[in-house]
Amino acid sequence: MNLRLLQISDSALPIGGYTHSWGLEGAMGRGIVHDPGTLETWTRRWLSTCLGPLEGVLVAAGCRAGKNRDSATLRRLNRQAEASILPPTVRSASREMGEQLLALGATWAWSEAELHACLSGTGEELRGWHHSVAFGLMGAIAGGEPTDVLTAYMNQAALGMIGAGVRAIPVGHTHGQQVLAYLQDDIVELVATLVDRDAETAGAGCPFYEVLCDEQTRLYSRMFRS
Repeated sequence: MNLRLLQISDSALPIGGYTHSWGLEGAMGRGIVHDPGTLETWTRRWLSTCLGPLEGVLVAAGCRAGKNRDSATLRRLNRQAEASILPPTVRSASREMGEQLLALGATWAWSEAELHACLSGTGEELRGWHHSVAFGLMGAIAGGEPTDVLTAYMNQAALGMIGAGVRAIPVGHTHGQQVLAYLQDDIVELVATLVDRDAETAGAGCPFYEVLCDEQTRLYSRMFRS
């Protein structure tokens, strides 16, 4: 068991993920998500059409680049994330979480030296890195293979979305865990289709999701930053 990979995918990691709903609050505002069943459907579609084809592909590519200490590729992947994550609130959240993950990694004995070695020469140090690229890099430093790192990333993303639903709909914790269990086979299948894709193919076209993310910023009352 890779305890280091478990550490970076822990939902309690203090990188700010709990402050975001990733568009869920906008969907709730329209009545699209309102119970465990609709939360399951929302999360499954979000993983397969939004997060997976873009950030998921970048995670696997970032893991491969990290294993090779390829700072130029890591920098290119990060520029790709910056240009491709369209909702401004989600883009900002991705940068914040990536920066904070790397800042944590820079304090851990098992990752500090290798992290700086991988990022040397980028001129960006630990700032401005998107979460998907940072997670892939940290997964490589943790000794994970791309399939395991991407699986961990997708699972923690699903857990974050479900956790937002538990707090906001509300959905009970038992139902939340049931939703996560129902999604596990989907995550495994999705990872198998994404892990070997070339980073140049990364991208997601989800206009309605982007509309919901924008609407979330104008809700009369809200719990989350995005």
